[in-house]
Amino acid sequence: MKLICPICRTPLLQEGNSLCCSRRHCFDIARQGYVNLDPAYRKERGDNREMVLARTSFLSSGAYSFLKEALCETIRELSPEVLADLGCGEGYYTSSFPVREKYGFDLSRDALKHASKHDLSTRYVITSIFHLPLADESCDMAVTCFAPAAEEEVSRILKPGGYFLFVIPGKNHLQELKEVLYDHPYENEESPLDTRMDLIREQHLSNRFEADQEMLRNLFQMTPYAYRTGEAGRKKLESVSSLACTAQFVIRCYRKKI
Repeated sequence: MKLICPICRTPLLQEGNSLCCSRRHCFDIARQGYVNLDPAYRKERGDNREMVLARTSFLSSGAYSFLKEALCETIRELSPEVLADLGCGEGYYTSSFPVREKYGFDLSRDALKHASKHDLSTRYVITSIFHLPLADESCDMAVTCFAPAAEEEVSRILKPGGYFLFVIPGKNHLQELKEVLYDHPYENEESPLDTRMDLIREQHLSNRFEADQEMLRNLFQMTPYAYRTGEAGRKKLESVSSLACTAQFVIRCYRKKI
């Protein structure tokens, strides 16, 4: 196990239903299987239960399965032995990653309750992705999907030559939905990551899916649009019975210098 104590930074070992370090700092493993290693943890941090349920329901439709398959294909090709998923949410992508030793990190207790209950192949941990309880140079790969890039922490935990997969929305991702919500819909930026790592591959993916009203509500609830949209936009969305949407993503693969 590559986890370290968030207090004294010494290795953690499992003792019964707890993770403990040599200085006797102990952290209980929840009944569902996740562990809280964030000393500053507050229950309201991260996605709430409603957002987790909405995202779980939407993703179960398979609308984004082509992204999951592309990530798994890249991971198989690069063959990491230890992987950290930063901002893993409810584990939709993490659970499918073909890696022997996996860690998923997120601040949302509700998300990790779901993730650890449905995925026994990953150790799920409540913590900030900017303060990871992982030893230096302990991972072969890090992955971040739709979350900020914690570049300094990624560089710290990766072994020399390790890989970082960073997924962002493409320029026209959910453009049709934005055209319903906003008078002046915007395109997403595909700005490069400011990092000392080398960009070795960039993959652009696109697919279309048909969403009924329930699926649209879940999609809306799981995106930042839920915070940015006024009442007028919400009412317009409620009047749409179905919508053909474009899902578009960019996967950038970086490599830490040897």
